[in-house]
Amino acid sequence: MKKPQHFRRSGKSAAFERGAMASFALLICLWLLSLVGSAQATPRDYSIAPPRVTYSQDGAVAVVSFTISNQGGDASEPSQIVISEYQTGRVQTIEPLPPLGANQAQNFAIQLPLADLNADGIVSFKIEAGIDAFELANSPIARDNSQLFHIDRSAAGAAEGSSGSSEADRPAGATYQVFIPIVNWGINFLDDGIQLNDNRYSGGDILRLLGLLAVALFCLWLLSLILRLIFRRPPRFDVWQPPYAVNNWHDPNSAPGRRQSWQFHAQNSILAKPSAPDQVAVVKRLLDKRGLILGSWKVKAMRTVQYDIYGRINRTEVLMPRKMINQLNRVLRRAPNYANHELQKAISPIAKRLSKYALAPVEKQNLMLPLALDIRFEGITEEVRIQFELYQFREGAWHLIDQWEPEFGQVGEHVPEHFTFTLNGQLSGESKGEYKTRLRDDFIQLLAGLFYHQQIEPSAALAGDPASQKDLADGGEALYDETDPSSIPSR
Repeated sequence: MKKPQHFRRSGKSAAFERGAMASFALLICLWLLSLVGSAQATPRDYSIAPPRVTYSQDGAVAVVSFTISNQGGDASEPSQIVISEYQTGRVQTIEPLPPLGANQAQNFAIQLPLADLNADGIVSFKIEAGIDAFELANSPIARDNSQLFHIDRSAAGAAEGSSGSSEADRPAGATYQVFIPIVNWGINFLDDGIQLNDNRYSGGDILRLLGLLAVALFCLWLLSLILRLIFRRPPRFDVWQPPYAVNNWHDPNSAPGRRQSWQFHAQNSILAKPSAPDQVAVVKRLLDKRGLILGSWKVKAMRTVQYDIYGRINRTEVLMPRKMINQLNRVLRRAPNYANHELQKAISPIAKRLSKYALAPVEKQNLMLPLALDIRFEGITEEVRIQFELYQFREGAWHLIDQWEPEFGQVGEHVPEHFTFTLNGQLSGESKGEYKTRLRDDFIQLLAGLFYHQQIEPSAALAGDPASQKDLADGGEALYDETDPSSIPSR
């Protein structure tokens, strides 16, 4: 029978095992030390609230009341409160400071005999609390561990203890469950209410306070609603109602009747390029009593409108800011003194912003659609007038065939007027950058032509028609036969 074999460990193997066990034990100790260090990772952080100074009734003692709070971790060791003179550094008193837990606060009231002061009048003192090995002096964590206060010996004799006896009576060492250092509020939650500093409030007091707060908030909301209704600005682009009167007693086939029907087709003061021979177009001009173009008129609002690719289902509307309207009115007032190139230069920055605002909300697939520019004007009734002009295109030029002023309805103190211009969208083969540049130039030409005062007089448009010139020689009377209303083109 074969005997079992026995193996004996060598000395080197045993030594290796003992070394491995020692290393494992060392790792366990380091891990436990790291846990202990992480538990103590948050140091304490004492902070002193601004102190309050009161005086005893006999004026012999100054009572310094303050609150110390711990805004860091739990404190494990007691510390000291040191009060010293700020100028000389002479220590006046030292008081013990028990360890405070995290977010715990404690009130202190320290009495300083005035007889121990070396100086008269106002004396400055400094309070330091918790300046030790945990919070080193002049370190960032110890910046809020000191406060300054002043003692006025003359005020102590005059006060006679009436200013703050309640502060002196506050028991030292009181703690709060919640402390708010910024407003120096200490809050304790009691069974029947709360305690705010030294004042107790029952549940009924709290409900009444919340009710008063709710009523105050409702009154503020109601007041804001009333103020919005009183001082609310009207819409910057209201619905426009033409100021022209519609008189039903005019015969539609008479001269006044046909004029009345034509004037609602006038969109602006610019003659567009004709599309067919003998085409008839009507324009309206805004003048003042002296005949100046846009004299005494001002721009009230401006917008661009573009309908979507499916027709008038949805539209993109951009209201121009008030700053742009004010700039446009300044150029309008100076327009009589500008030459054409100077007027274009003055309008150029406005047109650049106008094209930028107009294209900002427009989607890429809608860039080819036309863009409408609406301008709202306003003038004082006694200072402005509106003149309509009817033209016909023949022999390669526009010829004036009639002009008149409308009959106003009940317009009040101000006369509103509305101009609409239509601009081309992105053309075929035109890039987006080229379209933006062209649109800006179109705005410059359009506004400059609208504001330009040295325009050709209506009679000059008939330079190629001697017969029509003769008809206008008497000052621009109507170019139709009053006895034959059919001489005026019908609508």
